[in-house]
Amino acid sequence: MKKIGFIDKKKIKTIMQYILCLLIIEASIVGIGVVKIFLSNKNDAISVITESSNVNTTQLENEPYTNNAKIHIEDYKALSYYIKVNLKTQRVTIYTTDENNQYSIPVKKMICSTGISTPTEGVFELSDKFSWAYLAGNVYGQYATRITGPILFHSVPYTSHNKSSLEYWEFDKLGQPVSLGCVRLTVEDAKWIFDYCRRGTKVEFYSEDEESDLQEELLIKISDYSDELRCWDPTDPDPKNPWIEYREQNKGEND
Repeated sequence: MKKIGFIDKKKIKTIMQYILCLLIIEASIVGIGVVKIFLSNKNDAISVITESSNVNTTQLENEPYTNNAKIHIEDYKALSYYIKVNLKTQRVTIYTTDENNQYSIPVKKMICSTGISTPTEGVFELSDKFSWAYLAGNVYGQYATRITGPILFHSVPYTSHNKSSLEYWEFDKLGQPVSLGCVRLTVEDAKWIFDYCRRGTKVEFYSEDEESDLQEELLIKISDYSDELRCWDPTDPDPKNPWIEYREQNKGEND
């Protein structure tokens, strides 16, 4: 009886050790999962390809700036769009549907810069969006929206993750095919697509001679302005943008 009792105790001890090991392993797995979730929520890092380069891009919360829209913001959000990029004229035109559900009504026209790897034809669909994207050449772009693969809509590049570090010499080239492949826009225009063009919105590339009714003031050159001004995109709606105060102070002169 003592032998049996000894064997029973040994078995019980072994079972208890086995159960303890299982609990430790399970606790470790749960702990790792919690850490991953915490890190994921803290820094929602997404690996993307931009301007033909593998980079790590952080998706940031879209800042609550108000667009200078011609119609109410909710009206813009309710519409569906079709985007056409004309490589010949370096213009982007955004259409919405008419009474026959055809994309024939132009809503927005934009000056752009395409480049070496930009598709010359074809229709693609918008997908991922990033408030800031780290691009090839160790530069950054605001309000990036993926068109296909490494090709994005985004702002003119910045030398750092800072709105006051705009490559103003590149801003002055808007309207010329100077990018590596992405479609560069002013901040205002890149943000418009970011805000209102949903995932799945179609983008068509083509090359044709067309007349443009875009106002010449959109072609403003900023290189000759002070560092404080030219290092910001003039169209950026950020309240910290020095162009806002500059325009207010010089409002009378421009009227």
